[in-house]
Amino acid sequence: MIQADNHSEYDDPLAYDLENADFEPEGPFYLALAGEVGGPVLELGCGTGRFTIPLARAGVAMTGLDLSAAMLDRAREKAGDLPIIWVQADARDYALGRRFRLVFESGATFQHMLTRADQLAFLARAREHLTPGGVLVVAVLTPTADLMADEAGEYPWFSYANEPGQEVQVAGWQTYDPATQIRTETAVRRWTDAAGEAHERHAPLRLRLTRADELDGLLAEAKLEVVARYGDYDRSPWTAESRFTIVVCAQSHKD
Repeated sequence: MIQADNHSEYDDPLAYDLENADFEPEGPFYLALAGEVGGPVLELGCGTGRFTIPLARAGVAMTGLDLSAAMLDRAREKAGDLPIIWVQADARDYALGRRFRLVFESGATFQHMLTRADQLAFLARAREHLTPGGVLVVAVLTPTADLMADEAGEYPWFSYANEPGQEVQVAGWQTYDPATQIRTETAVRRWTDAAGEAHERHAPLRLRLTRADELDGLLAEAKLEVVARYGDYDRSPWTAESRFTIVVCAQSHKD
């Protein structure tokens, strides 16, 4: 799931897949949870189907929702004849006419909600699509000092071979705005094509950092009750030093 003004990182689905091929460690977490709570399952921010497709192959009834038509086209191509329902929509504003035993977000989808109003709209739509007894999973990175640092210059990140086999060097930097809690990481990709022409592509990505106590407040306002909390995808207990805050929530009926 992406916002229309924050999507350049997802303009190339083929490159996205090459850079984000791993199913571990998040995928097994969601697959196990789907086995425990049952289906159907809705993934918010499904992208090219990195989690949606393997879960469907495992027999889970899957719906994948994303804002990007290009990412969904790639997902459909990869999925082949798998019985997956693909939906192009904004995670803040959709009505699917059916409910799910499990709704989860992946790929930092919740962190793409850049304001408190966006976050609450995301949670409200997810709650509306839960069956009685169904659960929602939201995961956020812990706002640590390194994530809130302003970097003075560009740093090398990683490299890989693109589809034609050319080496792509990826570098970047980050800035942080404490007033909005938004971290902007700008990726720069450089490669030389078969004709010897050099290419350079910049892709800024804005993500909102949310503390664990803030997330608790948002969930309570959205009438969602935390039933489990983890510090990583291995289901280790959450502590203030955990890399992630992963919450499993159910509908709360408190006034």
